Amino acid sequence: MSTRQQCPRDLQDHLHPRSTAAGFTAPCVDLRQANPMADLHMADYLRPGDTVVIGQATAEPPELVARLIEVAHQCERLTAVCGYSLSDAWAKVTTGRPRVVGYAAHGALRPLAAKGLMEVLPCHYSQLERHVASGRLPVDVVLLQLPPADPDGYHSLGATMDYVALAAQSARVVLVEINENLPSTRTKWRLHRTQITASITTDRPLAGTPSRRPSAVELALARNVASLIPDGATIQLGIGALADAIATELRGHQQLRVRSGLVGNWLLDLHKAGSLDTAAGACVTSMALGDPELYSFIRDSDAIELVPTSELLPAAAMAECNPYVAVNSALEVDLLGQVNSEVIKGRYVGAVGGQVDTFRATRLAESGLAIVAMAATSPSGDTSQIVGRLSGPVTSLQSDIDLVVTEFGIADLRATTLRERAERLIAVAAPEHRATMRASYSS
Repeated sequence: MSTRQQCPRDLQDHLHPRSTAAGFTAPCVDLRQANPMADLHMADYLRPGDTVVIGQATAEPPELVARLIEVAHQCERLTAVCGYSLSDAWAKVTTGRPRVVGYAAHGALRPLAAKGLMEVLPCHYSQLERHVASGRLPVDVVLLQLPPADPDGYHSLGATMDYVALAAQSARVVLVEINENLPSTRTKWRLHRTQITASITTDRPLAGTPSRRPSAVELALARNVASLIPDGATIQLGIGALADAIATELRGHQQLRVRSGLVGNWLLDLHKAGSLDTAAGACVTSMALGDPELYSFIRDSDAIELVPTSELLPAAAMAECNPYVAVNSALEVDLLGQVNSEVIKGRYVGAVGGQVDTFRATRLAESGLAIVAMAATSPSGDTSQIVGRLSGPVTSLQSDIDLVVTEFGIADLRATTLRERAERLIAVAAPEHRATMRASYSS
């Protein structure tokens, strides 16, 4: 079955091929018959004004990205649309060469955002598939990294299942970096080799999440979060040192299930501890990023299911979660309980991402908890992250949040008045900042 046939019906109905310019024959007509393992010249596949959609995490093709950025100095008005990136090739981007658009200032894209070299697409992650399907997010060329094809010519999507796979259906050109180290997984969508315009092969090591040991603050914060999660819960943690620390605190739990847009090495740690439910489909995700052992586990385990974002948090599945616990970090929380996860000190460093999607999914569950977990102060320690007024946009509404957790405790905002919210949030702020916040609230 082709990838197009496996798209969700409501999205597939909106797919449409992009027409070629008058008098121009799209190169993919002939190049699909060429040797797919031959080296490719990026400039042969691009037109001025093209929008190039690029895979993220393990689906990001490092060599093809480097070639795209190199050729952007020769091809006018190229736009690169990208997500979570770990490629150092982005450091060579100059103003408009290419124009870079991303939904998150994470990984290798954060320095670009800081320099004004990336434009931010502030949308819920769940909407990216629909933006592609509707044509609101145009697609001319797709760049992907995939595992080798099976004997029938189908490539699984490896450890990333997202809007880029959908974009490949309507793209004029699909260029692929086939990596021998990327495991084939049981992804719901696949890509047949006849859908690929041209490809190169590589055996370079896969990208993993830059890891660090959790700080003492994160360890204390993790203990507070873990105290809210019962056996049998379905969890969403994301990735990073705090997610790893929370998972460490959960290793004594049993029958945990997962519905998380992104998982890291903590998933493997919980498996080794015997904390995960081992039933088929007990752990559902759209993207994994970690060590080679994690990728092998995802390949081999029947409990892991990789699904498109549109199928990650469906109402029917959420209704069976009791509870669904969504844990997300933030840059700031104000005394109303509003959350800023995007901008700090005037710089875009975060994302809307899937935060609102997962928080609102808790409302579909039989029971659920929407948890903001963050240190009470900034990494420098001199600024409170519980504030009287946000310094950036409202990422999540006050009505979307149940609990705010810091290393100093848990602020339960459910069924609270505005005054009660402020009091409970001040109580979990760093002690040295509480008097200032009380004065700010009183005024």
